[in-house]
Amino acid sequence: MAPRSLTAAILALSACQPLPHPFASDVPPPGSPMLTLRDSASVTIAPIDGMPRATAEKLSAALATALQKREIAASDTTASIGSYELVGRIEEMPPSADKVAVIAEWKLHDPSGQSIGERTARLEAPAHDWEEGNADVVSQLADASAEQLAPMMQDDQPSEVEAEAGGRPRLLISGVEGAPGDGGQSLPRAIAAILKRQDIVLLTDPRAKADLVLDADVAVAPPKAGKQHVKIVWRLRRKDGGEIGTVGQENDVPTGLLDGPWSDVAYIVAAAAQDGIMQLVARGIPQSAGKS
Repeated sequence: MAPRSLTAAILALSACQPLPHPFASDVPPPGSPMLTLRDSASVTIAPIDGMPRATAEKLSAALATALQKREIAASDTTASIGSYELVGRIEEMPPSADKVAVIAEWKLHDPSGQSIGERTARLEAPAHDWEEGNADVVSQLADASAEQLAPMMQDDQPSEVEAEAGGRPRLLISGVEGAPGDGGQSLPRAIAAILKRQDIVLLTDPRAKADLVLDADVAVAPPKAGKQHVKIVWRLRRKDGGEIGTVGQENDVPTGLLDGPWSDVAYIVAAAAQDGIMQLVARGIPQSAGKS
């Protein structure tokens, strides 16, 4: 499988074979629009209308982060083929005592444009925090909104007992090692959100009975000419420890890009890796998988 360059932040994919040597010359410059995530379920957050503007302009990204923490593939900068769209508006209420309430109104549309539902969230804070787009206050409003919105976007995950009865493979995501920034948390969360729509059962408890175990190693080279070479290797093994195969991703990214929050990068990496991982799952599952 030949590597593909999506943006300076996206890692080229190779599945079940030696890692490729990506061609850095045609990597788009930082800030280039990200291409759509192929065939991955997600929700796109449209620019938010209303006042105060400083809060509205920061709320999209904060809501994407809040939804990602709830294992929903959300982004305010990228869109998947067939993605849902979340449209929002905020409104500032008349002040009460020393605080002002801001109401966030949300409408969720499916890929065809049909309305799925509407939700609202409300938060009080000092007026100057809203006017300045205070990060903590915006994050609190995003969390309150995500709490209302998440149930509309999540499928109920069958219990492990139901999985045993249905015979579906049980996959444990055991972790990511070596990732800078918050990659050790955001990358497992992203791959879980992407794989949850496959015909498998995802487990998070390492003591749970799993058929397969998925983990990953991330290696970031020292900076060179303003870039760092990044390699990610996903490994799938059977519950007895026998390795089934690997999916490798690598590319050059701007120096320090992954030192902080991975945000959309984690979901794009996960979306690019899912096909290779699912090929390994199909290869590694015996017919008795998911049965006691």
